[in-house]
Amino acid sequence: MGTKRTYKDSLFRSIFKDKKRLSRLYKALSGNEISPKDITINTLKGVFMNDVKNDISFLVGNRLVILLEHQSTWNPNMPLRFLWYLSKLYRLYVNKDMIYHAELLKIPTPEFYVLYNGTMDIPSIQELRLSDAFEIPGNAMELTAKCYNINYKKDREVLDACYELKAYSTFIAIVRDCQKKGLSLFQSIKEAIAYCETHDLMGEYFRIHESEVYDMVSFKWDEKRAREIAAEEAKKAGREEGRAEGTKSAFRQAALSLMRNKVPLKIIMSSTNMTADEVKKLAKENGLTFE
Repeated sequence: MGTKRTYKDSLFRSIFKDKKRLSRLYKALSGNEISPKDITINTLKGVFMNDVKNDISFLVGNRLVILLEHQSTWNPNMPLRFLWYLSKLYRLYVNKDMIYHAELLKIPTPEFYVLYNGTMDIPSIQELRLSDAFEIPGNAMELTAKCYNINYKKDREVLDACYELKAYSTFIAIVRDCQKKGLSLFQSIKEAIAYCETHDLMGEYFRIHESEVYDMVSFKWDEKRAREIAAEEAKKAGREEGRAEGTKSAFRQAALSLMRNKVPLKIIMSSTNMTADEVKKLAKENGLTFE
């Protein structure tokens, strides 16, 4: 089991954990208005065996439970993840003894949204269904998540409907464009902040939180690269599905590669399912200095 760690806020979570911004985002996604005062944020922490948690979930009174996931890597398994998240939330808010009562137990209606800003070319809006994963087609259970492509594009409706989402999308697009031109990540973030300030795209937020923005975005990019390296090394090691020794060997090779790339310890741990002591021991065995 991987070691849990404190997950830094992503830039997306940092922006939308504000209830007013969150209510505007929800309106852009659903078309329905909600009052910020009716929102109770209940984002889950540590749902899975290591550090994974959902991005944002919130209650609207006792009527709705909304789960939002921001994805920079395409993941067709989001409906299954949402099912786990929702089960955890219902268990937190419903007394387990209530399910044995004779009267019907009323629970908040769930809604699921995925916001994608990775590099794959996907439709502006699509639906992901749990039933697509069923080995044998059936209709005994369904969970549908609406997926929005939030990569910056002129006249993309969901961005035009939410000022903060458009600002976020523009910021990420500029960081990527600058890196493609050869700028460092630090300089790319600096250029993106300057652009947003001069084009009235949450300029005050970026100005006030400038140091945190550098930290959050740098962490995101480092973690993404760490996982890419881990996957590359696992493939090189010839890992076969279901072979525990092969998996362990692949993770060790991946960890060594991440060390050589100066990736932080916590990211190596989360990417390889290794403990801090295991990583440090491996570094020592291979003559690597590692902090």
